[in-house]
Amino acid sequence: MKQIIPALLIFQPFVNKLTILLNFPFDVYNEMITLVVFLMYLLQVSRRGTIRSIALVALTLLAYMCFVVVLKNLYPLSFLQVGLYGQWFVYFLYYHGLDAEEKRETLVRIKSLLDIVLGLILLITLFEIPFYKEFRDWLGLKTFGRGINGFYLVSFFGSGASLANFISFYVIIWFYFHYGIGFKIGKKDRIKLMVAFLILVLSFSRKEVLFMFLFLLFFPFAYRSTINKWAKKTITLIGVVSGLLIYYIVFFSKANTVALDDKYIRWRIVRKAVEILGDNMPWGTGVGTFGSKVSLMNTAIYEKYNIGPEMLGYKSLGQTRGPIYDAFLFTFTTEIGLGILIFLFFFFKLFDSKTESTNRYKEYIKNFMVIYIIGLSVFQPILLSSFGYLCAIFLGLSTGSISLLKFRTYAKN
Repeated sequence: MKQIIPALLIFQPFVNKLTILLNFPFDVYNEMITLVVFLMYLLQVSRRGTIRSIALVALTLLAYMCFVVVLKNLYPLSFLQVGLYGQWFVYFLYYHGLDAEEKRETLVRIKSLLDIVLGLILLITLFEIPFYKEFRDWLGLKTFGRGINGFYLVSFFGSGASLANFISFYVIIWFYFHYGIGFKIGKKDRIKLMVAFLILVLSFSRKEVLFMFLFLLFFPFAYRSTINKWAKKTITLIGVVSGLLIYYIVFFSKANTVALDDKYIRWRIVRKAVEILGDNMPWGTGVGTFGSKVSLMNTAIYEKYNIGPEMLGYKSLGQTRGPIYDAFLFTFTTEIGLGILIFLFFFFKLFDSKTESTNRYKEYIKNFMVIYIIGLSVFQPILLSSFGYLCAIFLGLSTGSISLLKFRTYAKN
């Protein structure tokens, strides 16, 4: 079952699009999967009779959220949002609790699954490239001003960002599988990686493209000599920077102009989040009040601070949601106040931890994933998405034992 869960999560964006197309009144696909994993975690804990120390940090964060819900008199509705936030930690804790051999076996099977999905995406891409407008119409999608005259890949995910999320996950697993675990890199494996990067670039999703090229730029490849190392790194740096500049200037000129404007909706959400947090320190506004799913049913903060449909979505235009979720880390901080320190401590301990059967490749990839999650959470609700749950699974599988009271030193010998 633990190998089936990632497959179910990968296809969640497609299931979500289907529920919208078929006018389903609700979508609890993610929640049903989480319930299964939660029951598996409870069984795992009952068999061992103990929990990992890192679980105490997650439980402390959730307990803090519940405390603020009671303090602010937001129950019972906001307890639902606490449960939604808790899903990410359920995935991490279950897969982190597996034995070392189970972790390795699960990672190998996930890599095989991702190869199959990449092949499926490639087949869809061959149809989508010449008929991208018809493909999007079939999925009932709107076209945004990005890419080449409106062309960008979405595949069965239904959005360029979701496709880019998956491809970036594939790339990270590819490197962990071949460099971290040590599986031989054959010609077919190199082709798969090249195909993945091509699809990533053609998704025209800026964040993921930038992060993946940075991932390559700083990857600790082995070199024959110091001169060889710095020569190749210099060439790679020049190539990556030049390529990214051309990519962003040519294909995102309009989007960049909008993003750099102080009236850009994300900046406005950030400014509003800072203002509201300042008025509600130290506890924050409480979970389920600002920038979260439940907050759309608990609108007191939105009414008090005059937050309208430009952030929440214009129902008259058929918008089911606005961009209020698109500055997640800031709105999340506004909700939980000082609790953000517990949240960041949790991820610091993941960064500070060692991997299973440590080597420099595993360490780098695991730590990059931690940074990647925090970086993406600035723009998207990483604790609430199927992609975020996949990242939680990977971190659970790649992270070894974690001591809450011990801290590593990073000085080079």
